[in-house]
Amino acid sequence: LDFRLRYSRTMQRLGVCLALALGVVAVAAQTGEVAEETFTLPSTEGFAFAETFQNGFTWVKSSKDKYAGQPVEVGRDSKIPAPFDQEQSLLLRSANKHYGVAKAFAEPVDVAAEDKPLVVQYEVKLTEGLTCGGAYIKLLTASPDLKLEQMDNDTPYTIMFGPDACGEASRVHFIFRHQNPVNKEWEEKHLSSPPTPKKDRGAHLYTLVVRPDNSFEILVDDVSVSKGSLLEDFTPAVNPPKQIDDPTDSKPSDWVDEAKIRDPDATKPDDWDEDAPKKIPDADAVIPSDWLEDEEKFVADPTASQPEDWDEEEDGEWEAPQIPNPKCAKVSGCGEWTRPIIDNPAYKGKWVAPLIDNPAYKGLWKARQIDNPAYFEDMHPHRMAPIGALAVEVWTTFGGIRMDNFLIGHDEAAAKAFAKAAFFPKQAVEAKVEVDADRQRLLLERYRKKVEGTAMEKVEAYIGEGIDMAAENPLAAAGTFIAILVALVLLCVPRGAKPAAAPAPPAAETDEGEEDEGADAAAAAAEDKDEDAKEEKKPESPRRKTRRAKD
Repeated sequence: LDFRLRYSRTMQRLGVCLALALGVVAVAAQTGEVAEETFTLPSTEGFAFAETFQNGFTWVKSSKDKYAGQPVEVGRDSKIPAPFDQEQSLLLRSANKHYGVAKAFAEPVDVAAEDKPLVVQYEVKLTEGLTCGGAYIKLLTASPDLKLEQMDNDTPYTIMFGPDACGEASRVHFIFRHQNPVNKEWEEKHLSSPPTPKKDRGAHLYTLVVRPDNSFEILVDDVSVSKGSLLEDFTPAVNPPKQIDDPTDSKPSDWVDEAKIRDPDATKPDDWDEDAPKKIPDADAVIPSDWLEDEEKFVADPTASQPEDWDEEEDGEWEAPQIPNPKCAKVSGCGEWTRPIIDNPAYKGKWVAPLIDNPAYKGLWKARQIDNPAYFEDMHPHRMAPIGALAVEVWTTFGGIRMDNFLIGHDEAAAKAFAKAAFFPKQAVEAKVEVDADRQRLLLERYRKKVEGTAMEKVEAYIGEGIDMAAENPLAAAGTFIAILVALVLLCVPRGAKPAAAPAPPAAETDEGEEDEGADAAAAAAEDKDEDAKEEKKPESPRRKTRRAKD
């Protein structure tokens, strides 16, 4: 008996310990300590221009009246977890403002001379969303006349790029200014089908690439959203038509450009009745057999009673409110029956003479064509005007616009590498913060359901917690399940009938450990009394009792 009890208790303890160990291992595997990541802004060496704002605000504010008092600054975003909260960015704080700030390049970027890809990249975070306003940038044209403190919306630029929206008009701008080499006039070329910007409140990366083969590509968060040709996908086209309408030509006064006319010889037919109504009662309709003509559609509410405070002298004679006649609900209708209205087959409407070919028709008039005096053919529009500064010149109805990490260069791979190191880790952390905020709102709602909700809502809350726990910590959940399963197996699997408890040995003859074992044996015997009772009751022989006593 002593051996069996010791063996049973030992196996139970081993099982529980094994289960706990498995659970601990699972939790450790799921939530093991991870070395803390540190954020370091990558090098901007190799870019023609880079602005990360780590050295504070070094830009020039326009002194024009429309930008007076513009609340623009450089600061940290405290809503981002460490270490990204140490990074600084440009902030356009207030709504309903004109903003005009710029920074000059150390050296102008001569796009034509380089004949390399031009890469423009920057980050935008619209903390109040995108409703009506812009978050685009302008690459100002290098010129001896360029004065950043005098900058406004008319300051010449080479490229305008970035998100803009107001109402249903929503686009990622790509506009470049191109000079006609013949008449020296500058003209804006707008991307014919611009992509749609991101309007949420998260951070996004906007990239523009213009290549020497005149192709372009726009990427948002390093995903291509638009690509095409500078020669084919802009309005107006880069190259003008060879011939144009003669501006001195005009349509002759006797020119007839109406292809059809009313037949002057046609007359209205004698049987044409212009007075015939468009709709008439259906002459073939008959009253339904169950129609109750003597019943009113509405009757007084029999359950209504005159209010106690009703004063007939002041309020007049009280009348019960009208309700639909319940008798009418079970039949086709009540009250006076009228024929339904149908289209009049004899209706023709007002008569007009039919159209015929115009015998005087000469066709559509077109001005004569002449050679375009401003015609040229530029097969290299990617060789744009040199760039001398980057400007943020916008008007917006919303505030909280953050911009950061402006890059101008010629290496697409370098721009991608910078974004991989500086932008995407930060974007991932911001996304997690937003998910955590949603999670917190969900937990608060579950707490409300558990405290104040109905029985069904409480069940829903507890089930949701269980599902989330398993989804977020699958290894821990598996460990817990195994622990419970092992414990149940060891504690619940039948071990057969146990003998009755033997008298406990005297306390004086046992030490502390033996007392524990004796107590365990007594408890085990007590637990099995119910099982012994279920066995068939048979009188025990003196011999069996003696054998037990000896044991």
